[in-house]
Amino acid sequence: MKTLGLASARTRRLFTRQTLFIALGICIFWVLGMQFGGDVSERFTELGNQIPDFREQPKRMPTHNVLPPLTERVACHGPRGHLLGQNPDDDLEETELNGPYPTPWTGNYEETGLDLTMMNVDQRYGPYGYGEERVDYNRSRVDWDQVDWGQLQNDCFERNRHRFPIAASRFDDTRITPPRFAFRHFAKVPEVRHWHEFEPSRRTAVVVRAWRGFEYLPEDMHYLRSLIVETALKTGGEYQVILLVDMKDYEGYENNIFASEEAYKKGLEDAGVPPELQSIALLWDNRFLSSWYPRIEEHMTIWQVFQPMQLLALHYPEFDHFWQIELDMRFLGDAGKMLDRLSATARNEPRKQSLERASFLHMISETGDYGEFFRAVNESNKGGSHAWGPIRVREILPIGPEPPVADPRDEPFEWGVGEDADALLTAFCQNANTPNDWLFKDWIYGLRTGVRTPRFYCPPAIQRGSRALLLAIHQAQLEDGIRIPSEATLASFALWHGLKLSFPQHPVFHRDKDDEENKQGWWRGGPLASSTGLGPDNNSHPRGHGLTFWWESNWAKHVFNEWYGRKLSDKEPRPWLIKEFDGKLWLPNMILHPVKHVTNQ
Repeated sequence: MKTLGLASARTRRLFTRQTLFIALGICIFWVLGMQFGGDVSERFTELGNQIPDFREQPKRMPTHNVLPPLTERVACHGPRGHLLGQNPDDDLEETELNGPYPTPWTGNYEETGLDLTMMNVDQRYGPYGYGEERVDYNRSRVDWDQVDWGQLQNDCFERNRHRFPIAASRFDDTRITPPRFAFRHFAKVPEVRHWHEFEPSRRTAVVVRAWRGFEYLPEDMHYLRSLIVETALKTGGEYQVILLVDMKDYEGYENNIFASEEAYKKGLEDAGVPPELQSIALLWDNRFLSSWYPRIEEHMTIWQVFQPMQLLALHYPEFDHFWQIELDMRFLGDAGKMLDRLSATARNEPRKQSLERASFLHMISETGDYGEFFRAVNESNKGGSHAWGPIRVREILPIGPEPPVADPRDEPFEWGVGEDADALLTAFCQNANTPNDWLFKDWIYGLRTGVRTPRFYCPPAIQRGSRALLLAIHQAQLEDGIRIPSEATLASFALWHGLKLSFPQHPVFHRDKDDEENKQGWWRGGPLASSTGLGPDNNSHPRGHGLTFWWESNWAKHVFNEWYGRKLSDKEPRPWLIKEFDGKLWLPNMILHPVKHVTNQ
């Protein structure tokens, strides 16, 4: 009885204290509500504060995280059995032509460090089978059906294993080893994984999105072979190319690709993947996504293109970064050098004002070199930064680092230099909360502040995400059903978590290079005309049909096909970007997108 009595007294004292605190809290919230009106929790968010959060706080990343450079790359064998660089049949021939190099409409070569070279189609794709049906083909021919790109990549990794940390490993051939992909309740991996559970591997997955029934034309095979050789083999295994295959409309009960090893192999056959690529193919379908994300009803690419990538990072965490690459892209120079330079440019960029720089296009004709553009962005922001640490969203517990100083104006553009970007973008970002014509601005779920939540969309979704970022998005979608459109996903989640974002402004050209009205419609006064320093005040801009890299472009296909030797129309003149010399057609070092199949051949 005495024990019970003591417990009651303690309870009464605790109850009294709790009651006092609760009453005091209610008074404070009532006063705030009377003063500011509306929902108090939303007002706290608007004021940059948050209601006290009693959730378990995640481990935050260190403020500085610069990794040492890898040692010198060791040469690897190519598809002809020779070490790359020792047989001219495997080599690209990059040429420096006489005369001025074309000036990009936007972006630059100097800051990104890209070579001012040009190639004709024989130089670009000759090593990968282009022209091999001709009697004058001057390279040794390859029986491509006998090439195993998975084995070549793994052999390359083994030759370079000493260069990588112990966390790095080879990629399993799913024809031999069962794929790690599995429905949620049958998976052998934890449902949630965190950034601090993994050590750097210094390897990047280059993930090419394909689908069942895709027709692999010769030009697609030239592109895929070049991508593997130039990113994975020429870099000594720093990249691993993976073909991620969507098994569209293959979802009957008898077609469960994860039911058994035999079912998966049958699915691989039905997917139509060429023999040389089967060892690097991973299959998935919508049932796979639904099992992992039951709180999300939409899995279409336009909404959730990164869900398969998130699950790839969950099941294959031996990669630090994951590039999402499309089948309708074309690298007009060495693809490995391009990805290396984009990565290095992002790595060398400071965190301060990286979002602000990503929200304007760098046009040499308007601002001069990149240094002038950099200074103009800083001037428009008065030395400050809109994203200094995490952009606070109540539902997100940030994993990014604390800034080195409280006020960005006190930081001399050093923080983040030398650190890899978590969200590496290939196009500029736009603020969803400024006046805009974005079709998906009202498509947001799982966030209390709804359309007022800070978001940035950066189409197209050809982007690189770090393992840490993809795992964080996975957790938010699995546990809370948080989702925004694909083109806003990596950038917005990176900013909410305080992770590094970067847009290396690679060269982009325009069909109407002398159309000043069109140019000004995209420039919109640039940084110095912005009232906030965070993008133009008006997000409306002309259509991007005439760009060499833009989600809706139709000129990119025209440029590629004319250069490739397939004239699409006698009514259209040859694109000005193509130069004719010595009876051949030449194009500068750049990325083309999209280059869709031509169906009327």
